[in-house]
Amino acid sequence: MFGVGGFSGGSSNGPVYEIEVNEGSVNMRHFTDVANDRWKNGYRMAHVFEQDKNTVVVWEKVR
Repeated sequence: MFGVGGFSGGSSNGPVYEIEVNEGSVNMRHFTDVANDRWKNGYRMAHVFEQDKNTVVVWEKVR
């Protein structure tokens, strides 16, 4: 993993997101484990995209 950062919508009950950037390709077994752990902690995968050969995942806090 290259880095993780987070931000919120600014209001006390606004949306909360975390962004994870992975250099190069993603190990799918590890990615599955991370996705399941995130879900258990109240996050859902909001977006996944590729930028400059890096995988960017946006997680949204839903509960």
